[in-house]
Amino acid sequence: MEEGFVDLRRNLGTAGDDGSFWPSFTDIMMVVAMIFMIASTVLVLRNWDLVRELRATIMAEQQAEEKARFATETSATLEEQLARMRREVADLRTRLAQSEETNQARTRQLNRKEQRLLALQAERQQLTADLEQAGMAARRSRDELTQAQAQAQQLVTTRDSLQARLQQARADMTQLEQRSVGQAAELTATQQQQVQSEQQLVSLQGDYDDIRIKYDKLVKPARSSSGKHVVTVRYWKEGEYYQVRLRDADEKQYRAVNRKQLHARLSGLKDQYAGKLYVKVIIPDDSGLSYSEAWGFTFDILKKYDYYHQDGADKETTAAE
Repeated sequence: MEEGFVDLRRNLGTAGDDGSFWPSFTDIMMVVAMIFMIASTVLVLRNWDLVRELRATIMAEQQAEEKARFATETSATLEEQLARMRREVADLRTRLAQSEETNQARTRQLNRKEQRLLALQAERQQLTADLEQAGMAARRSRDELTQAQAQAQQLVTTRDSLQARLQQARADMTQLEQRSVGQAAELTATQQQQVQSEQQLVSLQGDYDDIRIKYDKLVKPARSSSGKHVVTVRYWKEGEYYQVRLRDADEKQYRAVNRKQLHARLSGLKDQYAGKLYVKVIIPDDSGLSYSEAWGFTFDILKKYDYYHQDGADKETTAAE
């Protein structure tokens, strides 16, 4: 066997060179017969397809004839159908206009709903923020409550301690009250003695002032308003309030002043009329003043501002210095 393809012919080894023609012819005829059969089959199939197409064409022509006949029969009603269609078109246009108006109304309503939705969303966001703030406030309140409870506990402890101290203080106070009973009696006696001493001092002061005035009268010339600048002071008491009125030499009516204004005015007049200021103090009969109040006010004013008492006051001031 040579290298290459295998020879598949039958009886290759037994047949000679002279008998190889007929097998080859048989093979060729077989091939031709097969080609004929295949061609016949193809032609039959094609003829079958042509027959089927022809039948379909015939049926289509019949249907077309029927449609043409139907169209002929229905051509008379086309105008009526056209008129009806026109009316339907008009109705559809009317409905379309109404639908457009409805759509516009729905669009406006939808816009309002969208705006309302946006407002609700903004309100929801605000409510959410408020809720968060309220939560934070609640947490702070809980923290403050916890702190307050702790402080309350501390206050309770402090209260218990203070109550114990209060009980001790009450016991101490009871002892002190018992001790102070005797001391109060002694204090009352001491106060009574002090009042008596003050009364004696006032009496002695009055006697001293009387003696001094008498002495001044003996030593000095009589007090006179001649050639002096006269200022009149009225002094009395109404209820619980002291009243002071002042009238200068060039004034016709008294004017109300307080103690500070009175001393300021008299001090100014004393500087202005050095050694020539005559102060006339008037105490009404119904002044409501005690003897010591009336005399104390009169002596204080005269001693500070009246010309007649200035020499003695200057001497006392010099002696004090």
